[in-house]
Amino acid sequence: MPEQKIPTQIDLRRRTFLKTMGLAVGSGFFSRGVWAEDKADPFNAYPDSVVKYLRRIYDEGQVKFSYREDYPGGFEVWQKEAREELRRLIGLDRIVSDCGDHEPKVEMSEPGSDLGGYTRQKGLIETEPDVRIPFWLLRPEGEGPFPLAILPHGHDSIGFDTYAGAAHDEEHQKRITERRADVAVQAVQRGFVAIAPATRGLSTPGVPDLLKRHGDRDCRSQLIHCLLAGRTAIGERVWDMQRILDWAMTLEEADSERVLMMGNSGGGMVTLYASACDRRVSVAVPSCSFTLLHSRNGYIYHCDCNLVPGMAEWGDLYDVAGLIAPRPLLAVNGREDTLHSVSDIEKAAARAEAIYRASGHPENFESKFGGGGHRFYPELMWPFVMKAISA
Repeated sequence: MPEQKIPTQIDLRRRTFLKTMGLAVGSGFFSRGVWAEDKADPFNAYPDSVVKYLRRIYDEGQVKFSYREDYPGGFEVWQKEAREELRRLIGLDRIVSDCGDHEPKVEMSEPGSDLGGYTRQKGLIETEPDVRIPFWLLRPEGEGPFPLAILPHGHDSIGFDTYAGAAHDEEHQKRITERRADVAVQAVQRGFVAIAPATRGLSTPGVPDLLKRHGDRDCRSQLIHCLLAGRTAIGERVWDMQRILDWAMTLEEADSERVLMMGNSGGGMVTLYASACDRRVSVAVPSCSFTLLHSRNGYIYHCDCNLVPGMAEWGDLYDVAGLIAPRPLLAVNGREDTLHSVSDIEKAAARAEAIYRASGHPENFESKFGGGGHRFYPELMWPFVMKAISA
């Protein structure tokens, strides 16, 4: 079967908007009317009454865990209390109560053939009862120990294949090359044991959107079911990465003291939250995902499957980044990425840098821009990673 084009977040939002308006996706209305208006001011085009409402409910004065210098007990107490509350908000505590006694089972295929200095092998891990997450394991030649890379993908139904360089056909290979998306291959070629897992709700495992009840979006279907059960989709994804990390650290060739987590878009959000919640991650590189939760006027930058109820009352993404401090964190964005605002990325980076300064290690946080759109920028990522992992 020929590979289908994977819709981007812009495609999905556009499609949902048109369905809401009762218009066909191919109609000219979007390009002639609303799209032209949005392009002129894409993040602040709400009516004045809506802006006033959103500014009121997102009142920064109501935020409880955003870092401040006078936080009672100081920086370490803030990290401890903010991390505990974040775990509760994303539903990790609920997942522990649901299946904390579950012993993850891992099945591996036959060892892969030599692909030129490394092997690639398919695996499957049951992270909770009846939830099986496929992944690729890429091993470099030699005995190790090698640093470990966990690489969750974003909105791409075959994203873990993409990251592992397991192209389905020539068109898929072309897309991998253009987006420089084979990050697991890039990692193993730099001496990492690399794991490219499927991201729950964004790839094959998850709750499908039956009868297109949730906008014909499986990621939203996953979210809705999570929220009803007191979970979040991002919390489930963090849980999966932690269980993968548990298993990976038992590999003889993996160095559990040197652990990289990196992903683009939705994978960058998993990277942020997982690295904030799990201090076993040594280096974090969220790509095309680090920004503010919303613009000053209330525009929300991320797909709703990243929604965490009450998050704006807890803090912002720069506070999530602050929970990673003092461990090295590089936030990479594309200057031409139409999903995000450069000025708000810069605002978020300034706040994260201030938190890293409070940790005593401002040098461990960097924010960089690539010249293109919503993709990886290896020329920015790997020098930072290799320096941090060898420190």
